[in-house]
Amino acid sequence: MLIAGLNPKPVQQPKQGISGTILLKQGNQMPGPGRTLSAGQPVARQVWVYQLTNVSQAQSSGTVFTGIKTALVAKARSNAKGNFKLSLPVGKYSVFVLEKEGLYANYFDGKGSINPVEVVKDSVTHKTIYLTNKAFF
Repeated sequence: MLIAGLNPKPVQQPKQGISGTILLKQGNQMPGPGRTLSAGQPVARQVWVYQLTNVSQAQSSGTVFTGIKTALVAKARSNAKGNFKLSLPVGKYSVFVLEKEGLYANYFDGKGSINPVEVVKDSVTHKTIYLTNKAFF
């Protein structure tokens, strides 16, 4: 008996959007003599992408955000190697990682945009996200 549709299709890289890696850094990250710093541990997390969000458009407690007033555009989950992929239209977005405390982001541009990324036509933008909320420097 032949059952159609059981052949798994390989996960394809989006032709346009965002791909990236989420890396967790914990504990003492202070440089010092003879000390090798961690590049980060890949982790599985939910990635939430909003329209480009300014710090004035969300409530925050340090690097954890709630009450984001821009539109949620997409969600994805990184795999155990920390990798995620999202197909998105051309535009500017803010990328957050869901943590127990809320939506995490620790990078800002000089204009107050939270963890900004730009998607250009027929291109995939790569974004490495470091979760450093449990690290000290």
